[in-house]
Amino acid sequence: MNLFNTLSQQKEPFEPVNPGSKEVGIYVCGVTPYDTSHIGHAMVGVFFDTLHRYLEYLGYEVCHVQNLTDIDDDIIKRARRDGVAYDELGKRWNQIYLDSLTALNVQPFDRYIPASTEVSTIIEIVQGLVEKGFAYPARDGNVYFRAASFQDYGKLAHLGEQELLEKAQAGATDSLADAPGNPAKESDLDFIVWQAAQPNEPFWESPWGQGRPGWHIECSAIGLKHLGTRFEIHGGGADLIFPHHSSEIAQSEACSGTSPFVKYWMHVGMVHLGGEKMSKSLGNLVLVGNALKEFSPDALRLYLLSTHYRTPLHYEATGVTQAEGQVAVLRQALEAHSSSGGAGLEFAAWLAGFLTALDDDLDTPQAIQAALGLAQEIINASREGQEVSAAQKTLRLMVGLLGLFLASAN
Repeated sequence: MNLFNTLSQQKEPFEPVNPGSKEVGIYVCGVTPYDTSHIGHAMVGVFFDTLHRYLEYLGYEVCHVQNLTDIDDDIIKRARRDGVAYDELGKRWNQIYLDSLTALNVQPFDRYIPASTEVSTIIEIVQGLVEKGFAYPARDGNVYFRAASFQDYGKLAHLGEQELLEKAQAGATDSLADAPGNPAKESDLDFIVWQAAQPNEPFWESPWGQGRPGWHIECSAIGLKHLGTRFEIHGGGADLIFPHHSSEIAQSEACSGTSPFVKYWMHVGMVHLGGEKMSKSLGNLVLVGNALKEFSPDALRLYLLSTHYRTPLHYEATGVTQAEGQVAVLRQALEAHSSSGGAGLEFAAWLAGFLTALDDDLDTPQAIQAALGLAQEIINASREGQEVSAAQKTLRLMVGLLGLFLASAN
């Protein structure tokens, strides 16, 4: 299997960190649960679930870790607006998110870690970064990562310094203190690893006073603790390449002294609606729950996989309707009558094409076409009275690897 690595910008043969090992670690950045779950979240969840399934088919033992960003400015602001406790707000929307993934047959994560449960780990890492000179307490009470101390900071984004600054300005997360132009910072690219407490906000005690973790450090801490200083795959949406994942690289490698801490960086293209990226901030959302009132889970999942994961998906209901028809073809093939005796339908070429597609950077659009091709041949052969049970078993394997509920239907 070959996977496209965002860091190298090319497809690379997949091999675990320890050659010959069958253990594979996958870390995927989770949601910030302050609002409802939309198709963009589903796209990421469905893709990495499909990758997980295929790795297990290849014989690997996968440990799939995802964080829950339950300490964040957005949650705190929304909780204040709605007059509820921030943790209760997070629990409610997190459950809706998990329910939406379950509805799309996304397998439970092996470890699902709320950032709030790892604050002591985060403080320990920040202390180490300060002691090594990679981070510094500033006069505004925050602790910042010193970007200039880490060689090739931002290398994952493949951008020049000015472009990084522009992205940092647009993507500042932990209050305005994270944005370029803050006089408390040594450099505009420095970013918060520990944020000083603000009035009426949750806080934890630390060597730098009361405060809470910065966004980027949460994922570094969870990844290092639960997958170690080196693991195989780190993923998320393409919008996380900078600053989030770029900052993770700097923090994690500065902390452990090990490079690279991730072997393959994988990023899912953004979902668009009406020509703009689907996002909570823009409000142009297609909610998973609403989509599932109109379409079956298998149709929605198949539709999401019909676009290659690195390509932006322009969501259209007509596309899901088409996927509904494809699910019907797959179901008809799996339920087709198989005659006993006689020559069985040849299916090896279809399976080979399916697996070749998945081996090529998880090319699910081509894999789907192989499954549909076999399905149509099964339907035709059944009408002609051929034996198709072995081909049906192979088709069931295919739809199972795509994660469709149809695979387990009687």
